[in-house]
Amino acid sequence: MKLIVIQIFIISFFAYFKAEGQILVPKRDKVEIERPQPIYSFCISLLPTPNSDPVCYGIHLLTVDKKSEINFVKFGTFIRQFNGSEPSRANPDRIDFLKKYGINIQTIKELWKIRYAEYPFGKSPEKGWGGKNGMPSEAQMQILAKYGIERIGDVIYGDNLINLLTDMEDPTWVQVYKNAQ
Repeated sequence: MKLIVIQIFIISFFAYFKAEGQILVPKRDKVEIERPQPIYSFCISLLPTPNSDPVCYGIHLLTVDKKSEINFVKFGTFIRQFNGSEPSRANPDRIDFLKKYGINIQTIKELWKIRYAEYPFGKSPEKGWGGKNGMPSEAQMQILAKYGIERIGDVIYGDNLINLLTDMEDPTWVQVYKNAQ
């Protein structure tokens, strides 16, 4: 009999709350799951282009599954996107990175100097900083490793590229790099 009374009480209890529209289980707020987004950034490669430019410029994409894709662009396009005057996935807010980081366009044009001792395509009075035979020396490669360059064909992108360009603005860094033979 006691068991029947308890059962009736429990049934009545739940029936009452159901009739009153009460919910016994607290609601949980929807939790938004943050999905990884692809990351676009500016990049360069120290390999020459088929158009006889000593450096390749581009937009680097790091996919959500951590794969790299690169869309190479011409120098002018790179500069316009880098300074925010042209739309770019690598610069959606159209920030002038030249101004923001104190980078001179000439520094970007001189990226070839990192690899070559002589300008590789035609005559140029300017000398490069690279070791012999169109390659940085072993000591210079150790310096470049700080920017993500383990092999000459590696692409420099994102903060590594910004750091390299700002370091190239420093005459002391340039001298250390030149002397690293």
